[in-house]
Amino acid sequence: MPRISETELKSLIKEGVSGAYLLYGDEKYLVKTYSDRLSSFAENDPFKDFNFRIFEGDEYTLEDVYDSACAVPVMAERKCVIVRDFAADKLDDKGLKALEGLLEDNPEDNCLVFSYAASSLAEKHMKNLAKLFEKHGYACEFGKLGDAELSRILERGAKSRGKTFAPGAASGMVQSVGSDLNLLSNELDKLCSYCGGDVITINDVNSVCVKSLDAKVFDMIRKLSDGKFDDAFHKLTDLLENRTEPTMIMGALISQYSDMYRCKALKESGLGASELSKYYANYRDNKGAPKTYRIDSAAKNASLLTMRQMRRCIEILSQADRELKTSFSSDPRPLLEKTLVMLARSDKF
Repeated sequence: MPRISETELKSLIKEGVSGAYLLYGDEKYLVKTYSDRLSSFAENDPFKDFNFRIFEGDEYTLEDVYDSACAVPVMAERKCVIVRDFAADKLDDKGLKALEGLLEDNPEDNCLVFSYAASSLAEKHMKNLAKLFEKHGYACEFGKLGDAELSRILERGAKSRGKTFAPGAASGMVQSVGSDLNLLSNELDKLCSYCGGDVITINDVNSVCVKSLDAKVFDMIRKLSDGKFDDAFHKLTDLLENRTEPTMIMGALISQYSDMYRCKALKESGLGASELSKYYANYRDNKGAPKTYRIDSAAKNASLLTMRQMRRCIEILSQADRELKTSFSSDPRPLLEKTLVMLARSDKF
């Protein structure tokens, strides 16, 4: 059987699941979600102890899985066996044959699911495993979602909770929190509980959600650009007190000032900031769509500085980065604080 898409997997679940399934990919949240959906009928079985089995860790063999899969359901039409994060890379030729035998002999009344929600195999091992499931069952890969898809998932999630996002708020949440769907789901729960009204605004997102490092550094840069130096230094202090690696803070500063510089250069060339996604792959998500929120945010900050200031900021950061990586000081805070001062006064240096 061929590899299947998420849509096809949904259809199979609606029809009533049976057969062997491999669920894997970068989007671990979806791997777990669909593993739970495939096994949901067995979770509610009054004879669950007989008809539902989960194998994980190292305390089992393929023979144990085979015996559970081939056992007759007790007072039920079907049963389910889940195998989590199986170490297929440790199988020799004999083990691979045993695994293929398990898939071949898996009875029609059993739903057998191999899922990788907590770990991944090396690419070559995962490909070999997928080929076995494509031959004897179903393989579904969940790749990283683009920003637009993540925004739509958030909007659907809010709707199911009786809320709606204001225009731009869902994409703003993705940019602020990050692309980890598990984290986004948790933050959405918190956000919907917080909001008293029916509409979730970007202000609600900024007030409630835990921000990614990039979002925190963006806020710090915004404060510098607005002349609110005390606020910028407070944000730096918060990052350091939360034990954020100084090199990561510096990296985020360099990344965002690079965004700003490119936006400024495009504008000076008579082009719009939206052109960034045409020339640089990192301004497109993995589906090829422009990262509009990131580009617009960078353009907004860049508009507050002249091109001369932008060039000077890049020079300041380049020098600071070299000092940070070659310094033997046990406390990098003075260097980071000096860097913020020089960025804030880029027109003076």
